[in-house]
Amino acid sequence: MPQHIFSPYRICPIGAHIDHQGGPVLGRTLGIGTSLDYEPLPSPEIQLSSEQFGETGFVIGEEVDKSHWARYAHAAALVLGANRLQRGIRAHISGALVGAGLSSSASVGLAYLKALADANALNIPAGELVQLDFQLENGQLGLQNGILDPLAIVHGKKDALLLMETTTASVAPILDPAGSSAAWIVAYSGISRELTKSGFNQRVFECHEAAERLQPGALKLAEVPRELFEMKQAHLPAHLCRRARHFYSEVERVRHGARAWQQANLALFGELMNQSCASSILNYESGSQVLIDLHEIASATPGVFGSRFSGGGYGGCVLALSSQDQAEGAAHQIAEKFAARHPELPSKVFVAEMGAGLCRQPECALSLSGQAQG
Repeated sequence: MPQHIFSPYRICPIGAHIDHQGGPVLGRTLGIGTSLDYEPLPSPEIQLSSEQFGETGFVIGEEVDKSHWARYAHAAALVLGANRLQRGIRAHISGALVGAGLSSSASVGLAYLKALADANALNIPAGELVQLDFQLENGQLGLQNGILDPLAIVHGKKDALLLMETTTASVAPILDPAGSSAAWIVAYSGISRELTKSGFNQRVFECHEAAERLQPGALKLAEVPRELFEMKQAHLPAHLCRRARHFYSEVERVRHGARAWQQANLALFGELMNQSCASSILNYESGSQVLIDLHEIASATPGVFGSRFSGGGYGGCVLALSSQDQAEGAAHQIAEKFAARHPELPSKVFVAEMGAGLCRQPECALSLSGQAQG
């Protein structure tokens, strides 16, 4: 009998570009994501179909082109270990907004990991799933990421914001305040991106270099006390100083944001999102003019408390925090204003439903409803 896995996309309201340096992050999961319908096969082969990409297949253990859309399934089999996979899967995969900055890559990777593990009766704990997906993207596909994405997707809760400590892989849910009037708007620019082909990896290397220069032997900025950065920042090359300044200020914004969410202080939370985006632009030097336009439109819209780039910031989405009663109107205004400025782009703006984490039940997946298209 066919099985169904739903692996959600995630948002990260505050905590931009710091998980790969051991910084804390805030995140939660959406009701949209990757849907994988599959059935086990008696032989170690993987047969895939997708409405977007067509059909393909391979035997577990054989080489697959890393530019091919099947690379995530191939990498999932590699990190699980071909010797443990006696059975493969026949699967149909689908997902909305691929490459939009909502962590669709981690979403699809975890869906394959879960399906292959279930098909082979492998009981893999949540913590190991997180590390396997990190190995899939970082070790197999060359993305110098942290564990924000799989940590959020595996542990996601519909009614809570997650405070995630990436050095320990620990997760503390912060329940939405009773009677919360918050709503989340996802504004997709119409420009998809693949992080391994953007400036993402270069920025990560620059952060590692800043850590080493500040404290020889340090691998990440989280290992370097902020006081040491304050003392030595004048001796860093200007671009490395900006990367480190973003890290330390973003860590502080995450801590303030966690308290603001507990206190239902949406205005402060939104301002912290704006500050995060400003630092991403000025200090981390990510983003593009199109995304900056979208951020500025979103944050200036009545009913919106603040916004920031979602994902790596080189394309994709802007995430905005809004009051619930003004969210639909705000989404339509953002869509109209952005489409007027960039009519050439297939943008989409919608009020997002929150969802649970990685699961098997088909009812986990919600339709992409309430969508305003530019």
